[in-house]
Amino acid sequence: MENIFTYMIYAGVGLAVLGLIGIGYAMLLALRLKKDAPEGREAKDRMQFLAAINTAALGTSFIGLALVVVGVLVS
Repeated sequence: MENIFTYMIYAGVGLAVLGLIGIGYAMLLALRLKKDAPEGREAKDRMQFLAAINTAALGTSFIGLALVVVGVLVS
Protein backbone atom coordinates (compact mmCIF):
# COMPACT_ATOMS: atom_id res chain seq x y z
CA MET A 1 0.00 0.00 0.00
CA GLU A 2 1.34 3.39 -0.99
CA ASN A 3 1.92 6.09 1.53
CA ILE A 4 -0.55 9.02 1.65
CA PHE A 5 2.37 11.38 1.22
CA THR A 6 3.10 9.87 -2.18
CA TYR A 7 -0.29 11.13 -3.32
CA MET A 8 0.55 14.50 -1.79
CA ILE A 9 3.68 14.63 -3.94
CA TYR A 10 1.70 13.72 -7.09
CA ALA A 11 -0.92 16.36 -6.32
CA GLY A 12 1.82 18.92 -5.72
CA VAL A 13 3.50 18.12 -9.02
CA GLY A 14 0.15 18.48 -10.77
CA LEU A 15 -0.49 21.86 -9.19
CA ALA A 16 3.04 23.04 -9.96
CA VAL A 17 2.64 22.07 -13.61
CA LEU A 18 -0.76 23.76 -13.74
CA GLY A 19 0.83 26.89 -12.30
CA LEU A 20 3.61 26.81 -14.89
CA ILE A 21 1.02 26.53 -17.66
CA GLY A 22 -0.73 29.56 -16.17
CA ILE A 23 2.52 31.51 -16.08
CA GLY A 24 3.09 30.65 -19.74
CA TYR A 25 -0.42 31.87 -20.55
CA ALA A 26 0.27 35.11 -18.68
CA MET A 27 3.45 35.56 -20.71
CA LEU A 28 1.47 35.09 -23.93
CA LEU A 29 -1.06 37.68 -22.77
CA ALA A 30 1.74 40.11 -21.94
CA LEU A 31 3.30 39.69 -25.38
CA ARG A 32 -0.07 40.27 -27.06
CA LEU A 33 -0.65 43.32 -24.90
CA LYS A 34 2.73 44.73 -25.87
CA LYS A 35 2.11 44.04 -29.56
CA ASP A 36 -1.39 45.57 -29.59
CA ALA A 37 -0.35 48.62 -27.52
CA PRO A 38 -3.86 49.69 -26.46
CA GLU A 39 -4.46 53.01 -24.75
CA GLY A 40 -6.60 54.29 -21.94
CA ARG A 41 -9.22 52.17 -20.25
CA GLU A 42 -8.62 49.09 -22.42
CA ALA A 43 -4.94 48.97 -21.47
CA LYS A 44 -5.80 49.28 -17.79
CA ASP A 45 -8.41 46.52 -17.97
CA ARG A 46 -6.09 44.17 -19.81
CA MET A 47 -3.25 44.82 -17.36
CA GLN A 48 -5.54 44.11 -14.40
CA PHE A 49 -6.63 40.83 -15.99
CA LEU A 50 -2.99 39.95 -16.70
CA ALA A 51 -2.02 40.69 -13.10
CA ALA A 52 -4.85 38.51 -11.79
CA ILE A 53 -3.88 35.58 -14.03
CA ASN A 54 -0.22 35.93 -13.10
CA THR A 55 -0.94 36.09 -9.37
CA ALA A 56 -3.22 33.04 -9.52
CA ALA A 57 -0.65 31.07 -11.51
CA LEU A 58 2.17 31.95 -9.14
CA GLY A 59 0.02 31.04 -6.13
CA THR A 60 -0.94 27.70 -7.65
CA SER A 61 2.66 26.93 -8.47
CA PHE A 62 3.79 27.88 -4.97
CA ILE A 63 1.16 25.67 -3.30
CA GLY A 64 2.14 22.78 -5.56
CA LEU A 65 5.82 23.13 -4.74
CA ALA A 66 5.03 23.42 -1.03
CA LEU A 67 3.03 20.17 -1.22
CA VAL A 68 5.94 18.44 -2.92
CA VAL A 69 8.41 19.65 -0.30
CA VAL A 70 6.17 18.62 2.61
CA GLY A 71 5.47 15.23 1.01
CA VAL A 72 9.16 14.56 0.44
CA LEU A 73 10.21 15.67 3.92
CA VAL A 74 7.53 13.68 5.74
CA SER A 75 7.69 10.47 3.75
